[in-house]
Amino acid sequence: MGHRFLCGCKDKSIFFYFETLYLLFLKNPIFVFNYSLVMNTWSLFLRSYPKNIKFYILLLAGLTSTLLFSKFMIWNETRPGLRIDDPLLSLITPIDLSLATGILTDLPIILGLVVITKKPSNTIYLLFAIIGICCFRAMTLYFFVLEPPVDIIPLKDPILESVFYGGSVLLKDLFFSGHTANLILIGLIIEQVWLKRFLLICAFMVGTMLILQHVHYSIDVFAAPFFAVLIYKISIYMGNKTILHDMSEGKRCTTLMQGLGFKNV
Repeated sequence: MGHRFLCGCKDKSIFFYFETLYLLFLKNPIFVFNYSLVMNTWSLFLRSYPKNIKFYILLLAGLTSTLLFSKFMIWNETRPGLRIDDPLLSLITPIDLSLATGILTDLPIILGLVVITKKPSNTIYLLFAIIGICCFRAMTLYFFVLEPPVDIIPLKDPILESVFYGGSVLLKDLFFSGHTANLILIGLIIEQVWLKRFLLICAFMVGTMLILQHVHYSIDVFAAPFFAVLIYKISIYMGNKTILHDMSEGKRCTTLMQGLGFKNV
């Protein structure tokens, strides 16, 4: 059936993109988990007052931040900015790596979201991280208005374009790299060490490909890990301070080493 659809698909690269997500994500046995246990954990948490009220407010804030940030990104495309002379990019002939970048970004992030949201505490950290990444990226994009590199090959991401950007391909989503920072953030929040390392490796690969495609200036990618770590530490602090302060299970400290999976350091 997949081959018959492929033969009739006008854009075979997009088909291959979604087929890869389906085969590697939806059909992968690592996503099989104890549904009743997860639902019971969430049920107990959501019956706890006033934690449940705070969680619903946080969830609303996270969704609102995402919506407002997507609107900001579209508006930001209309602003004139500064073009940087990047010595690293001048040494590289750009190549189109959109498909590989999309798969190595969207698949690990979807994977991470599924695993993270199994636990209320991790979901709380995630929501604070979403708010943080939206706020920090909005600030840096607003104050550091940049024009894209001269020889940029636009990055095409069907999921981001269709869900958040109204079908538009953004060119001025520059300082700092959201693809790189998001992968690092998910990697820091997730608990499973092998998934954590996988996401961080993907972040390195995606950051490299963004530079090879001239989608970002090198400073955009190099700055992303520092912002990701800062947002991670703020998210853990805020989660512990506002909702998880009287919980012991699932609560974590703000140390970077724990985020990297070194629990005994």
